[in-house]
Amino acid sequence: MKLAFYSLTSCEGCLTTLITNLGPNLESLWNLFDIDYFKLVREPVGGAKIPNADIAFVEGAVVTNLDREKLLEIRRNSSIVVALGTCASSGNIAYTASRGINLKIKGKRLRDLEVSPAEPLSSVITVDFELSGCPVSAEEFTDSLLRLINNIEPVQPDYCVCYECRSKGNSCLLEGGKVCLGPLAMGGCGAACPSVGSPCYSCRGPSVEADLAAYLKTLDKKGMDKKRALLMLKTFMGKKAKEVLKSEQ
Repeated sequence: MKLAFYSLTSCEGCLTTLITNLGPNLESLWNLFDIDYFKLVREPVGGAKIPNADIAFVEGAVVTNLDREKLLEIRRNSSIVVALGTCASSGNIAYTASRGINLKIKGKRLRDLEVSPAEPLSSVITVDFELSGCPVSAEEFTDSLLRLINNIEPVQPDYCVCYECRSKGNSCLLEGGKVCLGPLAMGGCGAACPSVGSPCYSCRGPSVEADLAAYLKTLDKKGMDKKRALLMLKTFMGKKAKEVLKSEQ
């Protein structure tokens, strides 16, 4: 089976995380699969070739015309395309940050580069599956890959971050007066941020049963800042924030 790993405009944190966390298992991945392209590890000379692949994992958001052209070719040459990480699945921070500003390069163009507001992969192509996370979890990647090669549809957690906080015995940050998006956020991260006292920003996107209206009522009762909560929600959720914000429109 042929795999390929690509990176569009991003910090390349998801692929770096896989390389780091898989460690010695990365060699096993190479021995088990035919991998012609792995950004940061193995790239064709010139970096332009998009090989045929059974499964292509793509990190990053679509920001430039080169991103768009590359992504379209990846889609044509791949049987399955997986959005790897939050930039790829929702646009992440760049989605909101790139709107309402002038992205045109003054004076002359930088070669043939055209910059547009950031978009998730699904705005340009059909994506077969999404793996959220900033960065993506190596464990979740491994589980999803095993499912895909066995023709089993991968699944993402159907619980929120609050569930993981309770499972770990963490003190509730909301009860402590901190705005935290745990009740709205998809679990699967192990409540990494709340476990060290940092509020959840929902970097994995909304949970299946995210109820913004109920959440904002809770903030009202506690006398907490709803505007801050909405700003936090837009930070990482990117395009998916629109789905959650529908109840407020």
